[in-house]
Amino acid sequence: MEEGQERRIQLNSGRAQLDEYFIGNEVVTAKYTWYSFLPKNLWEQLHKFGNVYFLFISVVMYLGETTDLYVGTIRAFSTLGLLVMMMAVTAAVALYDDIQRGRADKEINMSIATVLVEGREVEKKFKDLQVGDILIVKKDQDFPADTIPLHCSGEGGNCYVSTANLDGETNLKLKTAPSITQKALMNSSGSPAGSLSMLKRIEIVAEAPNGNIHDFNGNITVENQKASLGQKQLLMRGTVLRNTDKCTCVIVYTGNDTRMVKNSRPAPMKQSNLEITTNKAMFIVLFAQTLISLTCGFLHIQFKPKHHWYLEEERIILPEWLAWWLTFFTLFSNLMPISLYPTVEFCNAFQCRAIRLDEKMHYKFPDSNELFEARTRSTNLSQELGQVGYVFSDKTGTLTQNDMILRRLSIGGKKYGTFSSGPSFAKDKKMEAGFNGGKFLEADRSSNRSIDRFLEILAVSHTVMATKKDGELIYEAESPDEYALVKAAAVAGFEFKSRSGSDATVSIRPHSQDKSQDVTYSLLATNEFNSARKRMSVLVKKGAEYLLLVKGADNVMLERAAQRNQAVLEAHLQEFAEEGLRTLVIGCRTIPMTEATSWLNQFQEAQRATADREEKLGQVAEQIEKSLEIVGATAIEDKLQDGVPDTIQLIRDAGIKLWVLTGDKLETARNIGFSTRVLSTSMDIRILDDELGEDIDAIENAWECYSDVSDQEEEVVRSRALMVTGKMVSLIWESDGADDSLKKKFQRISTSCAVLIACRVSPLQKAELVSFIRENVTPTPVTLAVGDGANDVPMIQTAQVGVGIAGREGRQAVNNSDFAIGQFRFLERLLLLHGRWNYRRACMFTLFTFWRNMVQVLMIVFYTFISGYSGTSLFEDWIRLTFNGVCTMPILPPGCMDQDFREQIILKNPKQYQVGPNSEDLNSKKVAMTISVAVLHAFVIVVITLLAFPGLEIVGSGDYYTFGTICYTCLILDVNYRAIFLSNNNSRSLTIWVALAAFLLYSVYLLVYTNWPWLCNKLTPNMFKVPDHMSASAYFWICIFIVPFTAFVYDTFFHWVYHTVIDPDRADRLRIKLENDEHSRSLLDCRLTSESSDEEMGSASEGEGLMARCGASEFESLEMMNWMNCDKVAYDTRVFSLAIAGGVVMELLALLCWSQSSSKNQVRIIYDERWINGEQGSSWLEDLFLAYPIGTNLNEVVNATKKKDYINVTRDGRPNERKITLAVAPTHDIKNPLLFYSTGPFYQNYNYYMKSEVYQELYGLEAPPGKRDARCPKRVREQDGKPLVPCGLKAQSLFNDTFKVEGFEIDKTDVAWPSDVDRYRNTKDYPDANKRWLYEVFPDTVKKAENVKDEDFVNWMRPSAVPRVDRKGFVGWISGCKDEREALALFGGNPPFFLALLLALPPLQNYTIEIESRFNVDSLPGGQKSENHESSTNWT
Repeated sequence: MEEGQERRIQLNSGRAQLDEYFIGNEVVTAKYTWYSFLPKNLWEQLHKFGNVYFLFISVVMYLGETTDLYVGTIRAFSTLGLLVMMMAVTAAVALYDDIQRGRADKEINMSIATVLVEGREVEKKFKDLQVGDILIVKKDQDFPADTIPLHCSGEGGNCYVSTANLDGETNLKLKTAPSITQKALMNSSGSPAGSLSMLKRIEIVAEAPNGNIHDFNGNITVENQKASLGQKQLLMRGTVLRNTDKCTCVIVYTGNDTRMVKNSRPAPMKQSNLEITTNKAMFIVLFAQTLISLTCGFLHIQFKPKHHWYLEEERIILPEWLAWWLTFFTLFSNLMPISLYPTVEFCNAFQCRAIRLDEKMHYKFPDSNELFEARTRSTNLSQELGQVGYVFSDKTGTLTQNDMILRRLSIGGKKYGTFSSGPSFAKDKKMEAGFNGGKFLEADRSSNRSIDRFLEILAVSHTVMATKKDGELIYEAESPDEYALVKAAAVAGFEFKSRSGSDATVSIRPHSQDKSQDVTYSLLATNEFNSARKRMSVLVKKGAEYLLLVKGADNVMLERAAQRNQAVLEAHLQEFAEEGLRTLVIGCRTIPMTEATSWLNQFQEAQRATADREEKLGQVAEQIEKSLEIVGATAIEDKLQDGVPDTIQLIRDAGIKLWVLTGDKLETARNIGFSTRVLSTSMDIRILDDELGEDIDAIENAWECYSDVSDQEEEVVRSRALMVTGKMVSLIWESDGADDSLKKKFQRISTSCAVLIACRVSPLQKAELVSFIRENVTPTPVTLAVGDGANDVPMIQTAQVGVGIAGREGRQAVNNSDFAIGQFRFLERLLLLHGRWNYRRACMFTLFTFWRNMVQVLMIVFYTFISGYSGTSLFEDWIRLTFNGVCTMPILPPGCMDQDFREQIILKNPKQYQVGPNSEDLNSKKVAMTISVAVLHAFVIVVITLLAFPGLEIVGSGDYYTFGTICYTCLILDVNYRAIFLSNNNSRSLTIWVALAAFLLYSVYLLVYTNWPWLCNKLTPNMFKVPDHMSASAYFWICIFIVPFTAFVYDTFFHWVYHTVIDPDRADRLRIKLENDEHSRSLLDCRLTSESSDEEMGSASEGEGLMARCGASEFESLEMMNWMNCDKVAYDTRVFSLAIAGGVVMELLALLCWSQSSSKNQVRIIYDERWINGEQGSSWLEDLFLAYPIGTNLNEVVNATKKKDYINVTRDGRPNERKITLAVAPTHDIKNPLLFYSTGPFYQNYNYYMKSEVYQELYGLEAPPGKRDARCPKRVREQDGKPLVPCGLKAQSLFNDTFKVEGFEIDKTDVAWPSDVDRYRNTKDYPDANKRWLYEVFPDTVKKAENVKDEDFVNWMRPSAVPRVDRKGFVGWISGCKDEREALALFGGNPPFFLALLLALPPLQNYTIEIESRFNVDSLPGGQKSENHESSTNWT
């Protein structure tokens, strides 16, 4: 069937004959199938900027890793793996939700329905039903499709259905089978089954499928008799048959064509302000990343090591500037926080759970005992609740209970009843409870005939249904207004009893009689109420008389009155409105039979229309609803909900602007405004209306609001209120296009007041007013709309945050809202409490996430300066992979449940709410402070670990992998500490436990990864056993203590200075006030308990109360209580004390390190230093790492760089070797002598240099094809036509100077890590003559028997983390033999720390040291080498 085309269904003898194909009845709400899940979910997730960014980065990384486009320093898996994990979590959640939807779909589609086939009842699954099937639906069964009733067992073909699943309305709806089918299908037994096959031809014409559940257009033809079909003849899928035994119907719409499915569309996507701000921040971060990358790329091109013989220029295809920009751009890619999206989703879900579990927001309906809990339908808007600038509220059912009570009447120019909110009506049973004028009304019935006509209209002109239960008459009304009026008429003697087809029966009790008589009214036509018409009428036939009975809003009724002068009634209406009562005008008209007949023909023709039926019916109604006789008016009270005035007062005190949008007339709205505290007598209240108030220019001049940006004081704005009519709003909107000056002026005056009440506005105008604020106010405020009815849905969906209230007008508002509550008073907790907390939490974890990524990347940036600008990452890739997971965990507890103040304090200080609307927690100041803190933390970590580097090098932990792991561990600790620091008391304990768990997970991962040989070989072989050597160093433990402690001292002091002295925000000011108040109260209370006499203390209970406030138990003495509580230390004092204590601890630790360094004496021999010879110089940064270690005394340094100190030698045809022999006389003891040397600037941490190795050749394995070519440049891959084994820049640049210490035997065992020595193996073909082996390249330093297992070579293969190489290689002791023994020792080594028998080098005694210098530093700018004798440390 073509889309948008009406459909025809023919039934011949009960069998469907269809000329067109219609879709089946299976409904699938699940988004995915087994084959579409992966591509569809992937496509959805790639709509997020962060996911696209990291996928792009992963591809770029892979290209850099596998091609020569540019130098890739980060492996793609480290980013792609994390991205896959994050997307997998999101996909798993989506899959779980979809599985639940699929199960629900299956349950519904497999349900059983009953159909008629050739006169027999046959069971059929829902999913197998087709258009044209004849259904038998029984009491309390669901309708499986949209159907047209052919026969209903109810009286007159009526049936009742519950539409709660569609619109949430609990009132039953009356549906009616077409009279032509109802009569045709009735037989003597009342069953239609036998006679259905007797009908030869039934044709149904129905409009095209659409989602309008309140309207339907169609017609039915039975044996040449034609009747129209309307909304009362459509039984929709999802509705339930009630109070009716059975209904026979034909299916007209199935599956996705049904009204329910057409309305099952997702709510409009709303993006939170915080999300928008975060996305903008990500683009700023992207720009910063680009700028930093360009800077580092430029620095590389300008200052890269150009004369370092051991390095090789990388091969790149792209232009150099672009290639190195890509190198650094990918290196710093983690500046973009990939884990922010799942963190936000997790925290939002938890925050929404807290809203749902808030028992103080649970509401039990008094009439049904239904418990309604707060609901959250849009988790991404949880923090928006804390940023609301405007609240748009409906009145009826939102501020009021929608529980209507008739209070007053005006009939024939006389008023009945007085308005009283008390129970004074209890003794007057003449009218519905609440109306106290019943006896006066009864007394006047004989003299005032208008009273009976008035009550007659109330009893007949409505859509109420009457049923009996246990002998009692029960009314079911679609609106509480109609219920109140029909009930009141029944009490007064006009009791509506029943409907039978088109007949309505009313039991009328004549004046002063007890016996009633039934009168039947034939309902010929009903002109239904809608928001545009604002009235409803019925045309009835009473005997031979045709009556039009009408009720509606005063403005539309008085316009259609036969007598326009209704001064008395208008005065009564004004009085009722001023009392805050809702008014309806009651009227009637006697219609001549000819006019009635003619009009009914037009009405029926309009009813039969299948297109624009509602518009045509409205036009027909206009023809008859004129020249009305105005009988009187009703005044109904809609009671305020509990706590509404207090809640509105809190909302206004919080600085939120309140707009009340209502359909009531001006006077009613004004009166309700005062009773709800929306308005107050002290306010400057202006009315914007050309007839009832002032024009727009007058208000603009009075308030002096001439600028689009309001700079008026808050107190001035709070003292103003504006009331505007719907008519004026329409005029303002109509001015758009021709002259928008009215809109501009309205914008200025409406935003210059704290309160606006719009009267007589339609649902569309409500939504337009919300849009007006969102589109015209800068910066765009967060708008919240709250309502309870279907007419509030456009406003709720237009606002940034929609809140539905579960009221008496159904659940349409709840079903279309972002949040739902049971009462308006819960709005104070939703906004001021949960909203504020959620906003502050979201800002905290957002800034924290950016901060922690900045710290990590800034550490890499700092390291770039000391790695030759080569793009070396400070952290190993597989370790870095844990960052987003481990460092996200600690912020989750404060992000989910942190509370800066208790709820009592927040609710007593509503101005604290302005932290959100003013963006006080996420603005340029906060971002700048976050950046500065990130820079400082990164600097602290890098500097502390670099200061510890000489000590780490001495104990064998200064290689790149161990040093980077130490830095990373310090970073993890710092991030965990920071999360704890940011948390408040209520979440701090859990944050500590989660931080400990996160660090434990990291530790376990690190241990498993680095201690499992198979896994480590697959990932990064050089990480094997790194934690063992890292944790064996006391310097490591000092670092992991110093880093968080230093950060803690700084953060505490900086927090105090910034938040107390420099720029305290509103929360800081409240905290200071509370602390001062608490301190004063504590001192006062404690003085009373310690110094006052018993008489002064008062009663025993008072004394105990004071003792309890001071923290004393019944067993504590007053002296102990005073000692514990009366001398509380002020916050300022605590901060200063902490700063001083921290400084003292740091000084003591520094003194300890200094003393340990000073107590370890040394002799440092500088034997090759080109800078001293005036040749190539190093940079200032390189000089920093070539300086002597802290604590070095000048008398410990021996300069042996002059030409007289060495001779040039030629050995095996190799020139330019130097031999240095000198005598050294130490002036101090050198206990446990440790021999090591230093050379630099030597960039073993240069990226390409470190990666230039084939680990298979080191472990005795065959190198994979192509790997040698990829990793090893030609000059270090082959020599003299033979392949070098092992190849690579690292292996072929082995330091090969040798040393002799006369009189000492040198032990060189355990120089390298034992774990590395065990792993290193020569290949199976060693020593094949067709290859050039390591011992052949370095014959003086590497023994043939060991080759790659030589410990000095193994140690050399662990590159230094800084551009200076400090290596232990020699541990010597006196063995008792004074013969000179030569020991060749190479650069590197890690001697055991438990050596005994080590003797001292006595002072003032000459020791001869011979050095053969072969390792080339001539081409290194500032290159130098030194040989050191040092006391070995006992710090392990």
